[in-house]
Amino acid sequence: MNRTTVLSRKLIYLVILLAMVVPLYMLGQPSGGSGDTGGQLTEMRDKFNIAESDLGEISPASETMKLASLGLRGVAATLLWNKAHHYKVLHEWDRLKATLNNIALLQPHFDKVWEHQAHNLAYNVSTEFDDYRQRYEMVREGTEFLSKGVRQNRNAPRLVWYTGWFYGNKMGMSDEKTQFRKLFSEDEVLHESLMQQGIAVDSPEARGPYFKPDNWLVGRLWLMHGYDIVDSGVKIRRQTPLNFFETGPKWRIKHAESIEEEGVLDDRAQNAWQLASEGWRRFGERSVPTTSPFTIKLGQLDELVRLKALRIEEFKKAVGDAASGANEHSDFMALAKLADPKVRLQAIELAGEIADLEQRRNKTDGYRKQINYPYWDTLSLAEQEERTVRARRLIYEAEKANEAAELDKAIDLYEQAFAIWAEIFDDYPILTIDDSAEDLMQSVRRYSVAIDSEELPEDFPLNAFVEMMAGGREVSSEVYEDIRVTQKEKAEQRKKELEAEERERERKAAEEMKAAEEMKAAEAKKAAEAKKAAEEKKAAEEMKAAEEKEAAEMKKEEESKEEESNEEESKVETSDETDSPTEPENADES
Repeated sequence: MNRTTVLSRKLIYLVILLAMVVPLYMLGQPSGGSGDTGGQLTEMRDKFNIAESDLGEISPASETMKLASLGLRGVAATLLWNKAHHYKVLHEWDRLKATLNNIALLQPHFDKVWEHQAHNLAYNVSTEFDDYRQRYEMVREGTEFLSKGVRQNRNAPRLVWYTGWFYGNKMGMSDEKTQFRKLFSEDEVLHESLMQQGIAVDSPEARGPYFKPDNWLVGRLWLMHGYDIVDSGVKIRRQTPLNFFETGPKWRIKHAESIEEEGVLDDRAQNAWQLASEGWRRFGERSVPTTSPFTIKLGQLDELVRLKALRIEEFKKAVGDAASGANEHSDFMALAKLADPKVRLQAIELAGEIADLEQRRNKTDGYRKQINYPYWDTLSLAEQEERTVRARRLIYEAEKANEAAELDKAIDLYEQAFAIWAEIFDDYPILTIDDSAEDLMQSVRRYSVAIDSEELPEDFPLNAFVEMMAGGREVSSEVYEDIRVTQKEKAEQRKKELEAEERERERKAAEEMKAAEEMKAAEAKKAAEAKKAAEEKKAAEEMKAAEEKEAAEMKKEEESKEEESNEEESKVETSDETDSPTEPENADES
């Protein structure tokens, strides 16, 4: 090969390169403004809103990294992903953090990068610190990293959802949730950053019972922002719509549960549950996309059942005797094809509507079961009642009294709370599978210790609940219902026995009362006779005394008369004695 051949080949390569550069330049020419739309690639980016400025904030460092990779961005990102995995296995968190940051610069619109790094910071790196304040800082850094990803990916609802998930789940359900929630409520720097991102942490929607931002409510605001993005037409990627839409309403429920655990057991808790119930009801009214070519509303199951029953009645009326024995499981389309030609078209239309309603009902019921929709609905309804808040407050106060060794007070509070909980479980059996049911069972055990008895009384109001929790059976509302029915039958039998015993006691009491009354009557008669005898005796004695008095007076009167007679005789004798010596003297003188 001579020099001329080599030179010719190089010239050919150069011409080919120039020929390739020209169309590439024409296709990728940027817009020049003033009506200049630029090349075809620019027009496509504008048409589909995938220009860098449309996707999110433009990062100069990211653009520099793209240019520095010389078109090998994919290769560089793949190598960095391998390194990231290697550092994760070795628990070299600082190097993993740096590697993931570089991947984010290379692929700022690959939302999995942001999720992975945020999870690494909040869940992996944070656990390497002993002080909960340092762990909180790592969690906060993870959420801020996600926020940065949201700013660079405006149309990524999954990233927005993940941010809201972090604020709720990591800060509100970790082992350090008490400390994390308090630190978050006082983190003014983070609050200011959130305000700048459009999250209104100063609004009532974000503030808890102490008028400070609550992590669950702030997480909910992030989720609501994601819902707005989806409602504007952006599709949900890498996540089911059902899971995407349920988290926001559930965060309100978690907020209400959290403040009750922290001792807020008054009208503020009741109001939180009312808002949670309202949010869950609105979620039930939202149209949720499904794998079928239609949307459903989780709160309209009863309406679908009612409409299907109505269409079946219309079908029977239209077809007549041929469908008289049809039920909801019948093949209505087959019956419609056999109907009279005059009503066959109407019957086929009704059969199609019935089939469609059944399909919607099945899909709605299946989706409701996936997220346990009835449970959360019932929970929010039950918890907003004043008696439920009171029952929780009584348990809370009983636990405090028990810790302070005030056993009499604790026992009294326990018993008041258990009586209310029995009523609540009877009205809402599904609450027996609530997370707080195990806490209630622990309170029952502490009550048993307080009364110093392993055996609970026969009339203990939560006997059915205790039997379910301690019997080794599957814990469910259905099991509780079965046990409650059994307990109810036993209670009815015991009630009958008690009623029989009560009737026997009443009979004996009546007999004893009758005997007592007869004895009392006899005693009264005897007392009356004794009284009469006493009165007669008294009258006789009074009469005798009167006679004696009269005799005494007569005797006294006779003695008085006799004395007077004696006195007169005495006077006469005295007079005679005085006169008899004088007469002789006078006689002598004569």
